[in-house]
Amino acid sequence: MPRISGPQRGSGVQAVVFALNTLEYLANQQSAVGVTDLARAFETTKSRMHRHLQTLVGAGYIVRDDETERYRISTRLMALGQAISNNFDLTSAARPALRDLRETLGHSTVLSMPESDGVRIVFLMHGKSPLEIGVKPGSVLPYHNSAQGKVALAFGDPAVLDEVLARDLPMSTPYSITDPRKLAAEIEAVRKRGWAISPNESTIGLNALAAPVFDALGKFIGVLAIVDSIQFIGENPTPEQVRGVTQAAADISTALGFREK
Repeated sequence: MPRISGPQRGSGVQAVVFALNTLEYLANQQSAVGVTDLARAFETTKSRMHRHLQTLVGAGYIVRDDETERYRISTRLMALGQAISNNFDLTSAARPALRDLRETLGHSTVLSMPESDGVRIVFLMHGKSPLEIGVKPGSVLPYHNSAQGKVALAFGDPAVLDEVLARDLPMSTPYSITDPRKLAAEIEAVRKRGWAISPNESTIGLNALAAPVFDALGKFIGVLAIVDSIQFIGENPTPEQVRGVTQAAADISTALGFREK
């Protein structure tokens, strides 16, 4: 976690940024955290960290365990997050970017979310072509032979990737990846470049280009993709298509509160 510094004017603004980063850090931890570990994570003094923690405790956003002297987020903060989530869901945040991407590239645009067996299509905006080429909202795409699934494996829970690699990978078409070693290499490539494709892998003649969406805490929560005939989204997508999809996914992430560290 970088030290809090930069061009902010006034200690008040800097203190707010510090407090928000502290809440974000605690929310990402699996257990309560002590002052020493927090001070080390933020590259600051224990006394400064303690002052900020006391302020957050007083506001009711974190709690201190008197026995262990460690801190964790409070139910008040969790309730606040739930209230925000209920009023600003992923589909609402994604709709403007999906519409702009459709208008720019002309392909069907799709929003998906990860589930235990694959990624579920939660929103579809048909492309400009008179022929409707896309996927059915509500359907679940397999992890191993869809662009959306590959993105979920690359940026989602590592345990899911381990589970998928350990089981049989069914062949939907002759182009489906069924070798775990080949799939692992493909997922690593997706992780490095930030996007995935699946030409002819789930359905002959169909391709998708997909990129990840992250929430305010940097957690992978969904996939944005364009879907069309292999004629229009080839095995080597155009630079315009890649830029369009990755930028749209980044715009949705930003709308959800995500920011690069």
